[in-house]
Amino acid sequence: MENNKPKIYFRADGNATMGLGHVIRSLALAEMSNDIFDCHFIIRNPLETLETQILEVCTSILKLPDTIDDLAEATSLAGRLQAGDVIVLDGYHFKKSYQQVFKNRGLKVVCIDDIHESHFVADAIINHAGGLKKWDYSFEKYTKLFLGVEYALVRKPFREAAKYKVEKPNNLFICLGGADPENHTLEVLQEVEKTGEANTCYLVLGAAYLHQAELLKFLENTTLSVELLNNLSADDMVYYMNKCARAVTPPSTIAYEYLSTGGALFLKVIADNQININKYFLEESLALSFEEDFGRYDDKAIANFLGQQPNLFDGNQKKRFRNIFYRLTTAARLAKPTDCRMYFDWANDPLTRQQSYNSEPIIYENHERWFKERLQDDHSILYVIEFNRQPIGQVRFQLNQNEAVISYSLDNHYRGKGLGLWILKNGISAFRKNYSDYKIIGFVKFENIASAKVFRNLKFREVVATELKNSYKYIY
Repeated sequence: MENNKPKIYFRADGNATMGLGHVIRSLALAEMSNDIFDCHFIIRNPLETLETQILEVCTSILKLPDTIDDLAEATSLAGRLQAGDVIVLDGYHFKKSYQQVFKNRGLKVVCIDDIHESHFVADAIINHAGGLKKWDYSFEKYTKLFLGVEYALVRKPFREAAKYKVEKPNNLFICLGGADPENHTLEVLQEVEKTGEANTCYLVLGAAYLHQAELLKFLENTTLSVELLNNLSADDMVYYMNKCARAVTPPSTIAYEYLSTGGALFLKVIADNQININKYFLEESLALSFEEDFGRYDDKAIANFLGQQPNLFDGNQKKRFRNIFYRLTTAARLAKPTDCRMYFDWANDPLTRQQSYNSEPIIYENHERWFKERLQDDHSILYVIEFNRQPIGQVRFQLNQNEAVISYSLDNHYRGKGLGLWILKNGISAFRKNYSDYKIIGFVKFENIASAKVFRNLKFREVVATELKNSYKYIY
């Protein structure tokens, strides 16, 4: 599979003026994808520290010069990429015309968005702000939306922390993002000082922070106990977050990261694109307002939103995002005579034989005759499923009156990656276009747990089989 990984190109920018949020959340998505997909990053004039972070999760960086002609940039980029590749756009200047250039080239387009202010021609839109509905967006009929906190774009250490939360001391974690161009960091520290904060404040600054002199002057004279931290790795961030039962952050990616570890979060809005996330977190009792609540909250309020957090921040985003990209890179086609040898190899795979009701090895001459007969039989419908334009498995439907018995197999090189679900999804979708009235039946041996899970995830109804012994029957 290594040589056939589909390519994903991530296009995002970050600097001292606009902040680093677009880059950090794009890198989080790249990290969740790079075991299955070949990830590359495209960015204008990256900071040196960002280059290091990018190359930790991506195969390469394409560095672009500054430009005022975004459309010309898109045209130039599209000429370098291939039809079928995926490009992920994270930035407010990647509007409809920019997206359309890549669509015209035959690429799959994914937009990470949090302001939903223009029309989208993308294949998929990701917005991890909660409380949004599809009618908040303008998009094409084919566009799929993936909205809500379950799609939080956070890196692996934070996802792991969500599964294994720890008891924290009552210190205060403060981070106003990677850039903080208006120096809200100093403003927060001044307000915290007024409350008489006695615990340690762990203050994290990003690579693009430009107000060190002013900050250091404050720290020389403050009554606060402040530990200053710079350019932390994700693992380091989790370490210090776990030392703090409270935090002050903007309602941005850093808020999702802290909430993944669990704790009392106080939000300070520092950009217009954070308003929706802020509103949702406050309304759902997941966080409090820094301006209104810090220093004035009670234990009951804290207990309320600490109880809400585990329901939403479960650490399982990787599987959800992987399925978004599988949706874009898998497809079904009808089988053809030249697929005979490939079907034979799949059918004779030891695990496939073991899970079949006739587990004896297949003789090629018999298979060749069977395959030819199936292709000519109007009651047999055979599909090949492709991933990145490479065959990875098959789905067959055998028609009988108003029922269609389904069987499938997956190439052994692609097992254990969650593709079994997409084998069946694509096969059923293709079948339904021409055979919408058939009841689909699947038989699964008791011990075939992986296949049983696939059928259940596709909402098949499960009953004990009477037609075949030692199996369950799944009806769709």
